[in-house]
Amino acid sequence: MSSLYENLRQLITVVDELRDVGLQRYISLPRIAAIGTQSSGKSSLIESIVGLDFLPRGGGVVTRRPLELRLVHLNTQEFDEGQAWAVFEKTGDKKFTNFDDVRKEIERQTDAVAGTNKGIVNDPIVLTVYATGAPDLTLIDLPGVTRVPLRGSDQVDDIERVTREMTLHYIKDPRTIILCVIPANQDMSVSDALQLARQVDPQGMRSIGVITKIDIMDQGTDAVKMLRGEEIPLRLGYVGVKMRNQQDITSNKPVKVSLKEEREWFENHRLYSKLPPGLVGTNTLIDKLTQILFKHIRRFLPEIKKEINEKRRTVQDRLEELGQGIPLEDHGRVQLMWTMITDYCEMFKNTIRGKYDRKLQRYTVNLQGGDSSSMSGGAHVRQVMNDFLADYLDVPMTAEMTDDDIDRAIRMHEGDSLPGFPSPDTFEYLALPHLQKISIPAVECVHNVASALDVLSQRMAQSVFRRFPKLAEVCLEMTANIIQEQKDKTRIVVEQQVACSIGYLFTNDPSYLTEHGSMEPMYEDKRQPAPPEEEKKDWKVW
Repeated sequence: MSSLYENLRQLITVVDELRDVGLQRYISLPRIAAIGTQSSGKSSLIESIVGLDFLPRGGGVVTRRPLELRLVHLNTQEFDEGQAWAVFEKTGDKKFTNFDDVRKEIERQTDAVAGTNKGIVNDPIVLTVYATGAPDLTLIDLPGVTRVPLRGSDQVDDIERVTREMTLHYIKDPRTIILCVIPANQDMSVSDALQLARQVDPQGMRSIGVITKIDIMDQGTDAVKMLRGEEIPLRLGYVGVKMRNQQDITSNKPVKVSLKEEREWFENHRLYSKLPPGLVGTNTLIDKLTQILFKHIRRFLPEIKKEINEKRRTVQDRLEELGQGIPLEDHGRVQLMWTMITDYCEMFKNTIRGKYDRKLQRYTVNLQGGDSSSMSGGAHVRQVMNDFLADYLDVPMTAEMTDDDIDRAIRMHEGDSLPGFPSPDTFEYLALPHLQKISIPAVECVHNVASALDVLSQRMAQSVFRRFPKLAEVCLEMTANIIQEQKDKTRIVVEQQVACSIGYLFTNDPSYLTEHGSMEPMYEDKRQPAPPEEEKKDWKVW
C-alpha cells in the first residue's frame, strides 16, 4: 500500500498543479464530490476522513459554499506525529496550525460571499490540509439538497432547484467520482444523493455509497442489505461508517478517539462484524477512495494530456495568426498599417483579375471556414454577368409572335415601299418590345456585381485585418463608399448602352449578315444534291 500511496501522491500533485494554473476552467480534472441531503453527515464524514475537527457546525444549513478540500499526507519520518496545518487559496501562503481558526476562516469567507443570512452560493472555497493523519485525496464538500428555504433568510424560494443544479454542475463531469452520503435511517429509494447520481451515472460506474448514522437506526433494523448493495446496487459498492454524534461534538471529542471507538463498535456488533471485509469503517472507506481515485486518475491522465496538447496547438496557431507584437514607435505603427492596407488592395485587385496571390494564401490559411477558392471574386462576377441574360437568350425573339402578328406589322408599315422589300420600321416594331426587356435585368446585374464585390471585401478584410477590427471597420466603410460611387456611375453607363442598342438598328453584325441578311441559305436549301452513280444506272435501264 505504501507504493500505492506514493504513486497516488505523485498523480494528485500533477492534477492539483494543473488545477492551480486554472486548467479546470478548460479541461475537467479527476476529483471526488460528496453529495447528499441537508444534515446527512457529509461534513462529519469529511472530518473523519481528514482526522481533524475543522468544519463549521450549527443548526440548519451550515455548508453554504462548495469546499474544495485538497488533502496532503505528511510522512511521519520527516514530520512529527500529529503535525498538521492548512492553507487557503485566498490567503496566500499563510499557514493555519490552529484548526479552530480554520473553521472561523471558512465561516468568514462564506459570509463574505454568501452573506450572513444563510444564503447559498456556487463559489468554491479552496483549502489545502497538510497532516500526518490525512490521506492523499481531493474532495469537494457540496451544500446539501435543501427542500424548504429558511424563513427570514436569503435563500430563494426554489432553493431545492438551486441546490440540485449546483450538485449536478459538479457530478455531471464524467471524471468526477460521486460520493453518495446516505443516512441509514432513511429509505434508500427516496435518497436524493442516489437519484442525482443515477441521473448522471446510470450504470453506477463512478458512484460509491456511504451509509452514515448507522448506529442510530431504529431498534430491530439494520443496514446489512444496504451495505451488500441488495437494494440499489452500485459498481463501487457501499461502506458503512459510525461518526461522532452531537454529544461528542459538543464535548470536543477528538476525531482519532471516535475512529477508534468506531472500529471497536463494528468489531463487536452482532451483524456487522460478520460482514465480508471492505464494507464498514472509515479506514476502509479511505483505502477504497484512495484506490478508486488512483485508478481514475491513471485512466484519464492520457486523455488529459491529449486535451492539453490540443489546447496548446490551438493557442499556438492563434498566436501565429496574430503575428508579431505591435511596434511601439509611431512610424513603425504607420508602416504596419500601410502594409496591411496595401496587401488588402493588392489582394482585392488580384482576386478580381484571377491572379494567383501568395499573400492571399497566407492570410486565408488560418481563416475559420474559409479558403482562397471562396474569395475568387473575378469568377463570381463573370458568372453574374454571364447568367443575367440566360433567360432571354434561351428563348427566340419570335417565340411569342404569330404569323398574324408579323403580317399585321408588315401591312402597318408597308406604305409606298416596293413589294418584297419591307420597311425597316417593321423590324423595329417587332424587336423593340423584346429589347426593352433587358433594361431592368441590366441594372440588376450592376447591383448583383456590386453586392458580390461588397461580400468579397468583407471576407478579405476579415482575413487581413483580423488583429485590428477597428481598422477593418474603417477600411470596409471606405470600400463600401467606393463601390457605391462606382456602382452609380456604372449604372448610368449601362443604361446608356442599353438605350443606345435599343435606339439604333445595327445591321452589320456578321451573324445577322450570314444567317438572316443573305438569301444564300435559302437557295442552298432548295438546291437538290446530285444522285449517286447507282441511281443513274437504274434510270438508264428504265
